[in-house]
Amino acid sequence: MHSAFKVVAVITALTAGFYGPQALDKIQESLGSDMENIDLADYCMLSADTCKQESISMSLDKNTAQPLIPSTIRVTWPNAKQDTLLLSLKGLEMEMGTALYQLQSVGGDEYEGEIILPVCTLEKMTWVGELTDGTTTIHPAIRMAR
Repeated sequence: MHSAFKVVAVITALTAGFYGPQALDKIQESLGSDMENIDLADYCMLSADTCKQESISMSLDKNTAQPLIPSTIRVTWPNAKQDTLLLSLKGLEMEMGTALYQLQSVGGDEYEGEIILPVCTLEKMTWVGELTDGTTTIHPAIRMAR
């Protein structure tokens, strides 16, 4: 019985050694981030200057956000379908999960929301995301530095 166990263990080890690297590559590929395919030209980089995408204007209360320090996003969204907008952000240079924020209507076509970005180990980082009213989606980006 011990000999049969040894033979099975050797065959299993050889099989894992042969197919293991290919399997790991496939797993990493399937878990891989879509962030590698991001073109920042498709994003509206938020700063103190107004940025426009489609007919929607956006700005940040500062040129560069800082981790754990509140920043205010202002959006002018003509004919928005909701009283709130949903902002989701993901780190471009580093996987940080998805940060979700809600922007509230402040009257007319104006929306405002406060965001607090988490701390990361990098000195500078870009957050890319989606801002939606449930019907239309635009793509803001925020540059963060310590």
